[in-house]
Amino acid sequence: MTAVAPEAPIRRVERVMGTAFGITVLDPIEPAAVDEAYDWLRWVDATFSTYEPGSEISRLRRGELGLDDTSPEVREVLNRCAELTELTDGWFTIRSTPADALDPSGLVKGWSIDRTATILRMAGATTFSVNGGGDIVCGLGPGPGGVWRVGVRHPDESGSLAAVLDLRDRAIATSGTYERGDHIWGGRSAGPGLLSATVVGPELGTADALATALFADGSGLPTWLERFGGYDALVVTGDRRVRWTPGFDQHLVPPPVSPSPTGV
Repeated sequence: MTAVAPEAPIRRVERVMGTAFGITVLDPIEPAAVDEAYDWLRWVDATFSTYEPGSEISRLRRGELGLDDTSPEVREVLNRCAELTELTDGWFTIRSTPADALDPSGLVKGWSIDRTATILRMAGATTFSVNGGGDIVCGLGPGPGGVWRVGVRHPDESGSLAAVLDLRDRAIATSGTYERGDHIWGGRSAGPGLLSATVVGPELGTADALATALFADGSGLPTWLERFGGYDALVVTGDRRVRWTPGFDQHLVPPPVSPSPTGV
């Protein structure tokens, strides 16, 4: 049996969960680790899919499978969803509307990407990123200071960015209607609502759930967000204002300063 030599860089994209998952690793690691990462994502899709009738989630919804008979990962996700529902005052929910069916999709993708990053780290990767449909976990980056530069697309201005960030060992998730249509259910707060919500933090599963909850809440930067230490948010309001929590400043790249005219 011939051993496969470590490779660097590795850049690979595969379609899983109905979206593109891109893995970039700039360290020399065994290619088998990236195979393992995609195998994991495919297992998650097969287990948590709300579209495949044979998935554990679909069988649980129909009452064909008891919670105690599900995989440990399913129980872990559902327990975390229950915690997030309480901590967000109910704005994060795993009950889809109007069918009121079990749907933990708001956590699953980010949670699965967190585990993907763990697989890469265990294989020796430190300089890497995993991008699943625009939600990202990154380790060290190739930029100065070991950062990845990430643009947050403006939801209402084609070709424009709401912010540019430098991220290192962080996760980032955005929720809004501009990527997949109106895919977030739930009552909206009074007022202009939000066009998008972006959350940065140490774990993508939580960041993704918080972005979903912020968008559903629609009030801007609600007080319940303060319960999540280490997570910061940037929102684009219905009247096109960009607002963010104080901790978000550490990630923002200042806009370039135009040179002053000669003699001024």
